[in-house]
Amino acid sequence: MNFRAWQLKRTLEPLMEALESHHRSLEELESTLIELEENLSRREERPERPQAQQQEGGEGVRGGLDLLSITDVCQELRMGKSWVYRRIQSGEIPSVKLGHNIKVRREDLEGYLEGQRTGLLPHSSQRIAGTLHHPEAAHTEQRK
Repeated sequence: MNFRAWQLKRTLEPLMEALESHHRSLEELESTLIELEENLSRREERPERPQAQQQEGGEGVRGGLDLLSITDVCQELRMGKSWVYRRIQSGEIPSVKLGHNIKVRREDLEGYLEGQRTGLLPHSSQRIAGTLHHPEAAHTEQRK
């Protein structure tokens, strides 16, 4: 690498770090704004009429349809809102838009998770798993 390229790289590194920092801050701001929007929309929602609940046998959800909010999906997956929204926008996680709210059917979320299952263990995990099932393998492994 010539001196000019090295000098340019050295000058750009702080800018790249600053951009990454700003990007993380924007993602946090986005998550906070989304959470605020959901909280405001929940206040606007009215509870279902008591007569309708009695007709359905006391169930709050018709026909067993289990809809999750974005917050619920984040909690189920233990992932951030930005990550979840990117998967919804790409179509990886199917969703339904009801008014200003985005909902995910529990069945669709479970289907997404099943699709992500690989069944493959990293090489070191396979070795550990093998010693759990075959204790004599642990002794030969230690001798190597």
